[in-house]
Amino acid sequence: MILKYGSLGLEVLSLQKSLNRLGFSCPMVGEFKAETEKAVIAFQLKVGLVADGKVGDKTRLALSGADTSKYLKDQDYKDAAKRLNVPELIIRTFGAVEGLGCGFLDDGRPKILYERHRMYFYLKQKYGEDYAKQQAVKTPNIVNTLTGGYVGNSGEYARLEQAKQIDLECALQSCSWGQFQIMGENFKALGYSSIQDFVQQQYDSESKQLDAFLRFVETKTGIINAKPVKLLDALQAENWDVVFTLYNGANYKKLGYQAKFQKQWDHLQPIYGEEAVA
Repeated sequence: MILKYGSLGLEVLSLQKSLNRLGFSCPMVGEFKAETEKAVIAFQLKVGLVADGKVGDKTRLALSGADTSKYLKDQDYKDAAKRLNVPELIIRTFGAVEGLGCGFLDDGRPKILYERHRMYFYLKQKYGEDYAKQQAVKTPNIVNTLTGGYVGNSGEYARLEQAKQIDLECALQSCSWGQFQIMGENFKALGYSSIQDFVQQQYDSESKQLDAFLRFVETKTGIINAKPVKLLDALQAENWDVVFTLYNGANYKKLGYQAKFQKQWDHLQPIYGEEAVA
C-alpha cells in the first residue's frame, strides 16, 4: 500500500510518528496532508531516495533502517535529465508510471511482464512457423499470436520459467524488465553484449534499469504518418503522441497509458515542475 497525500488512518499515524522520531516534524493526526508530504520529501532527500512525497516499500525500508542501495537515488534522475536534455519531471513521471515507481518485487527480483505474442514471434523466427504453432497449441498462455494472459508480479516469473523450458533466449527477450519495463528484445540495439547481460543488469540495481531506459530513449526510432521519427527528439519537444506511440505502442490511448501518465505528472509537477535542466 502506498501512502500519499490524502491518505487516512493508523498507517499514516504510524508514519508520522516515525518521521517525528527521526527528526522530521509533522502533525501526528493520522491524515496525510501538506506537512506530512513535506516531511516525507525531506526524509527521502536525506537518505538519497527518489523524493516524490509518496511512501511505498522503498521509503518504508529506509524508515526502518534497511539497506536501500539497489534503489534509485534522487541524483540518478537529475543526471538522467541532463543526459537527455529534458526536464527532470518527464523522467520522474515515466519512473512513476512504469513499475509503479519500483523496479523490484518484494523478493528482490526485477519486475517483469511476460509477452506471449513476442515468444511466438521469436520461436517462429528461430525455428519456423510450424514449430511456433505447435507450441501455441500446447501452451497457449505461454506462446500465442495474441497479447494477454498476464497474471502479474511473481506470477509472471512462473510464466517465464515455462517459456525458458522451450527456449531460454526467446523467453528472456519476450519480457519487459525493471522499473521502466524495457523489453529484452531491445538488448542489441541498446548496446548490451547479450540478452543475459541485459537481464543481469536489471537484477543489479534500479540505476542500471534507468540506464536501459535512457539507452532506449536515445536509440528508439519509428515511422509515424509516413515520417521517420526519433523518440529522443519527440521527448525533448514534448510531442506526447509520438512519445507514447514509440514507447507504448500505437494503441496507447485504448490501453489508458496517456491517463496514467497525466495522473503521475499532475502529482509530481508541483514538486518538480520548476526545475530546469542545467
